[in-house]
Amino acid sequence: MIRLGKLALYHCDECNIPLLKRSHEGKAARRVAITPPGDVRPAFDFDAMMLEKLLEKQFGSAYLPPVILLNSIPAIDRSDEVIIDGRVAGMLYYDIFRQNFYFQPRPWYASLLEIKKGYVVADDGAVDAILKTSNLMGPGVVEADGEIKEGDEVIVLNKDWEVVATGRARKNADEMKSHGMAVKIKWRGIEKAEKGEKITWKNVIEANEDVISSYAGEAKKFIERFAERSEKKVISFSGGKDSLATLLLTLESGYEFPMMFLNTGIEFDETVEHVHDVASRHGIELLEENAGDAFWRGIKVFGPPSRDYRWCCKTCKLGPAVRLIKKHFGGSVISFIGQRRYESENRAKHGSIWQNPWVRGQIAVSPIQNWTALHIWLYLFMKKERWNRLYEQGFYRIGCWLCPSSNMADFAIKKHEDWERFEKELQQFARQQNLPAEWLSVGLWRWRRPPRWSKVRYEVAKERKYEIKGNEKRIENFLNILGKVEKLGKGYKAGKFEVSLDRLEENEKIVNDVIYKAIKCIGCGVCLTHCPRDAIYIDANKAWISDKCIHCRECMKECPVVVFG
Repeated sequence: MIRLGKLALYHCDECNIPLLKRSHEGKAARRVAITPPGDVRPAFDFDAMMLEKLLEKQFGSAYLPPVILLNSIPAIDRSDEVIIDGRVAGMLYYDIFRQNFYFQPRPWYASLLEIKKGYVVADDGAVDAILKTSNLMGPGVVEADGEIKEGDEVIVLNKDWEVVATGRARKNADEMKSHGMAVKIKWRGIEKAEKGEKITWKNVIEANEDVISSYAGEAKKFIERFAERSEKKVISFSGGKDSLATLLLTLESGYEFPMMFLNTGIEFDETVEHVHDVASRHGIELLEENAGDAFWRGIKVFGPPSRDYRWCCKTCKLGPAVRLIKKHFGGSVISFIGQRRYESENRAKHGSIWQNPWVRGQIAVSPIQNWTALHIWLYLFMKKERWNRLYEQGFYRIGCWLCPSSNMADFAIKKHEDWERFEKELQQFARQQNLPAEWLSVGLWRWRRPPRWSKVRYEVAKERKYEIKGNEKRIENFLNILGKVEKLGKGYKAGKFEVSLDRLEENEKIVNDVIYKAIKCIGCGVCLTHCPRDAIYIDANKAWISDKCIHCRECMKECPVVVFG
């Protein structure tokens, strides 16, 4: 379990209202038992409809009140605890091997359903064993729904049709009574649950208005402390809910800083539309830097991006950030960012204020660092603000449409119109590297090194290919990074370095790094922030070295070509 902050969810059992505080109307609230990190969010209509369809398909009926919460938990792929009436009702998850969504109910919630499908009836002896510690074995099965398949989520009943346990079928229906395990039990216990009092999101907003106002007040004080420190300030706006909340908080504080949007070139259309809509509606200057086709040029150089090989972030996001900040703010700016500790361990470690290690001159500050997703959503509900409509299409985080940090569930929900183009790149790379079929089918392309849960072993070969012919002019230009360049026969002298182009193995590593950087450069602009003399410029999607170069080699630091090549 990953704890990134305190578990902030409580529940008023008398009013049946979820709370972000310990009491309501003078009554103590109960802490809801959820899995850390506890970044709880509302279920939108899309989520509720998915749940309803799954429950109907799996068990024949559904009980879904208007207010449902989802809590993302650690798993192989997307997995959410579904919170109903202040309790975890079950788990909504995506099975990457079966490539479908499933719902795993808790017994108390299953007892509220009119069970018509997915049931297994156990005899009295088996029930006694199950309620202690046992799984359901075949000889203990009295009856089973004839449509059950191995791997299905099932509800175990006693002969009085009471819910005893829930778990996963280990056999098809026609094999249930044979020897061996019939159902692997996940949750057990007989409980006569009752449906909670019907509430709406309006009730939830009203009950939590004081705590949201308090959090907003603290955030505005935080903003005011930094607003006076520099004339150069900007809102980093990604198109997601967190940056939207940060923008609204700065406006509430009386400031109208420009919005900085880094268009990676692989954004969802909905995100780009939302960014422009927000800027237009609030009358805020929009500073947009577009990476253009940097991703598609980069994939030819680096291969597909992955969670442990994130060249795309540097070329498509950090590069544009460097260019934008240099262009509009002279290289330094205070950036208000919608970052929260509950998103990841790295973001929890950052704190509320940090220096961006990749973009020199950018000081990032987050006024919502300690907010959970539910704080954010209730704040947006209170403000009656228009958010990115992708949240109402099944997404809980907004990023690039092919981001390797996405779950396979995200790709199952919605694919961009250019997905086939990306898939062809994946297929070509898989053929070149002789990778197993699972590399594509279960999304192992999202890792260069196999994840711990994968039973498939594979290795991605890493080999530099130096295309000298046709790149002589660029190589000669880039050798200025090492020192004054002189032509010597078939090679060069660059400062103290002897450079051979036909016998690369004789060169020092730094020399070959510079040659490779010259050949493979895609003009991302990351090097611009490292050059102390503005000796680098971008022309025709390539970086070039001017005569201002002092040969400090700072531009070699964090260059994606050098780091990932």
